Amino acid sequence: MFKSTQSLFYRNRCLVVVFTALGLLFASTVKADSGLKPVTLQLQWHHQFQFAGYYAALAKGFYEEAGLEVTIKDGGYDNNGRAILPEAEVLFNRAQFGSTRTDLLINHSQGVPFVVLANIMQHSPFIFLTTDQYDFKRLEDIGTQRPISLNLPGSGDQRIDAEAIAALKVAGVNLTELNNHFPTWELDDLLAGHTQLAPAYSTDEPYFVKKAGQLPVVIQPRDYGIDFYGDLLFTRQSMLDKQPETVKKFRTASIKGWKYAMEHTDEIAELILKNYTTRNEAYDKDFLIYEAEKIKELMNSDVIEIGYINKERWQKIAEIYRSLGLISDVNLDSFLYHSERENQWENYKHWLQLLIIPFLVAAGIIWYLFSLTTALKREIKKRQEAEKTLKNQAELDSLTGISNRYVFQQNLEKEFARARRYQQPFSLMIMDIDLFKEVNDNYGHQAGDEVLRSLARVTKDLLRNSDLFARYGGEEFVVLLPSTSLSETLCLAKRILHTNRHNAVVYNDLNIRYTISIGVTEILDSDTTVEDVFKRSDDLLYDAKDAGRDCIRLGSASSA
Repeated sequence: MFKSTQSLFYRNRCLVVVFTALGLLFASTVKADSGLKPVTLQLQWHHQFQFAGYYAALAKGFYEEAGLEVTIKDGGYDNNGRAILPEAEVLFNRAQFGSTRTDLLINHSQGVPFVVLANIMQHSPFIFLTTDQYDFKRLEDIGTQRPISLNLPGSGDQRIDAEAIAALKVAGVNLTELNNHFPTWELDDLLAGHTQLAPAYSTDEPYFVKKAGQLPVVIQPRDYGIDFYGDLLFTRQSMLDKQPETVKKFRTASIKGWKYAMEHTDEIAELILKNYTTRNEAYDKDFLIYEAEKIKELMNSDVIEIGYINKERWQKIAEIYRSLGLISDVNLDSFLYHSERENQWENYKHWLQLLIIPFLVAAGIIWYLFSLTTALKREIKKRQEAEKTLKNQAELDSLTGISNRYVFQQNLEKEFARARRYQQPFSLMIMDIDLFKEVNDNYGHQAGDEVLRSLARVTKDLLRNSDLFARYGGEEFVVLLPSTSLSETLCLAKRILHTNRHNAVVYNDLNIRYTISIGVTEILDSDTTVEDVFKRSDDLLYDAKDAGRDCIRLGSASSA
């Protein structure tokens, strides 16, 4: 109980402690609703055996027995191509619980109030994957010329793989000298030789490499002393503060589901195929059984209880993150769930009310009066910055720093509805780099990435604050121009075309030149959906390509 209170003090929640304590002392007991309490669990990837325990808990009625109506949402990418971040979903209350990796500790150290409820896998499934055709089995043998694709600092994504960085540093590999480009997460890149080393899960990709007729070669971070936890279950601190019984019930039912799933792998594999949409048809029953056996090895449940949290091991993980410069100080007491505290509260509730709570009230008031205002402001700023980082990850393109496809789609629909309601114009511009594949083939993917970043920089400087500039995908960009006529947009398109035509991208002492093609249109009275506007602009882009590239094609009411 005292540990829990100290955690609340650390988070500057003293007034909450005071009023909660008074409420417990004087308020009468309120009966729970007879109906089931709805909660949502956000997964970090597509449906597969990686999350079997939650499916089992739902199907076998463990959640219902706990009084919970649980919705399980798959992860991966949404329909707009945006990566789904469980941390963002839980933080912004679109889900009450989430499944993620050990990197959650980074968010917590930045002031985002997450709490680990259970460590599902005692060892991480993260591996480095190559094949025997590339003839190396150690990180030390990567060299500076071999093409690899890892999620490293500066590779284009804020969500780095700390396990990979730590293992490479232990191996004495200089990250700045690697021939690395951001991974596509497509196994075909490895099989075809576009990359010779890729991030993977031991429970997943080696199976498909074998099915493709090649021999997988696995390099584990554990070989270099980097032993993180695998998937973990988490929630946010406010959920634990306000609904401790709900959190406790969900955790207990989930662990019960995991025990059942690992004892009935065949049954749960069939359940997944019947009730959930997997990534593609290759994720069949044979794969799910393979995945289940690998997960058993990582859970080590014959020796360690499922969900067990070892503070000392988390402390070692925190030291690794600290050595990499990813975190500074971290309070593990507020990060790790203490499963016994609810039981202690029920057992000693009467005595706590009579003896301890008055002291807590007094201590809370004293602590609050003497807390430094500067420390409180620093904590609030820290959390705001961390929330802003998560928001940026969800809304900004990680390579160019401009808006992503998801934000563009939302604003296009909003602008379409506004233009229809108020009879105001808006225009849309779609641009694409000409012969971009030749840039990658001739100069390398890193040079191609620099071209994309340079295009974004010089184009953004030509736009107004009211214009929305986004990367739609690959080498394709879009500009949404509210309250802008087609003639005004054409003038801007000409400036963008000219600026990019004369923009020299300096890479490795080389000047890389490129051109773009642009399709421009405006909203028409005949347009009934946003797809009408977008398709017309996209068709015009391809007209520009067919006309020889490095030009603009215009669509208007008169030309429609």
